[in-house]
Parts: sequence; C-alpha cells; structure tokens
Amino acid sequence: MTIQLPPHRVERLWEILNSIPRRQKRTSVKKWHKVLGELRSMAIALPGSRSMFGRLQNALKLDGTSRIALNKGVHQALDDFRWIAKDLTERPTRIQEIIPLLPGAEGDHDASGAGAGGVWFPSDTLAPRGDWKPNVPVVWRIEWPDWVRKRLVSAENPTGDITNSDLELAGGLIQLEALAQTFDIRERTVVSKGDNLNTTFWERKG
Repeated sequence: MTIQLPPHRVERLWEILNSIPRRQKRTSVKKWHKVLGELRSMAIALPGSRSMFGRLQNALKLDGTSRIALNKGVHQALDDFRWIAKDLTERPTRIQEIIPLLPGAEGDHDASGAGAGGVWFPSDTLAPRGDWKPNVPVVWRIEWPDWVRKRLVSAENPTGDITNSDLELAGGLIQLEALAQTFDIRERTVVSKGDNLNTTFWERKG
C-alpha cells in the first residue's frame, strides 16, 4: 500500500524550497511560519521528514532582530527536503516507511574501548537470506583495530579524537548490518536496544 502527495502539492513543495535559495541568509518571521506550516502539513507523505524539523524550528530563536537567520544547518535541512522532493517524483511512499509495524526482530548491542557485539532475536515474519535458518538468533562481535584504540579519548589519552559514543554508534550500525545480511528486513520494523543515549536517539530518528 502506498500514498503520495497530489501533483499540485508536489509542485507547491518545490515552490517553497525554490523560494529559499542556498545563498539566502535571512527571511521574515511571517514567511518562516508559513514555510514550517506547509512543510509539516506535507510531512505524513515525506518519509524521514518527521525528525528534520529541529533545525528549522530552532531558527525561530531570534538573535535580537525581527528576521530569521538561515544558517548552514537550516540550509542543510532544506537540502534534505529537496532530496525527498526529488525522490517523490520517482516513486510513491510506502506506508511501512512512515508507520512502524510490529517489530520483526528485537536485539541488543553494546560497545567498549576493546570492541563491540550484539544479538538479534528474529521472528518468523522475517525471511532468512542465503543458508541462514528461520528464527535462529544472530550473534556478532568485533574487536576494534589498534588504530581505533590508540585514538580513543581516555584519562591516559585526553587528546584522542574518538569517543566512546563514536564506538557505540559504530556498534549500532554494525548491529543493523548484521541483521540485514542474514534476513530480509526491507519495509520491516526492527528494534535495536543499547545503553548509549546518542545511539538510541539516532536509531529512533528514522
């Protein structure tokens, strides 16, 4: 089952985005309220857009003037909407992309300075890939290479440029990839759990 914006709404979406060129630095509060309102009214048919309004909304925090500052972050968010608008012209939006289903698999993962690992418990609603058997848990682990461990921020290495949250996020990506390699999870909802708030927020962002 699919949904899509009617042609006149797609046309209006492009009108909104084209009215704010990347070189523009400021706009009026009245226009910005109108832009946000119209984009939110279309968001149900724009997969992934629900979590893209943060920077656009934050632009309403005026810097002592009556004009909205269109900084780099705002324009990056608008570019994301442009990408979605282009994608809309190529195919309709599948319901599964915007409405979570019951999870087809649940799992947990964790990471440390030494490595990362995780486990998945798939349901019988997922089709296995290759020789993998249905309902068989997926377990993985990885040891970080030396160059990663040497760059990890710690009490002994305060000038490092890799944090524990970076490793947790990397572990979250590997966790999802492990399931995608063993089961067909296209248009399926899966729940990956961990103890790092940054990674959990990213995974729930959609």
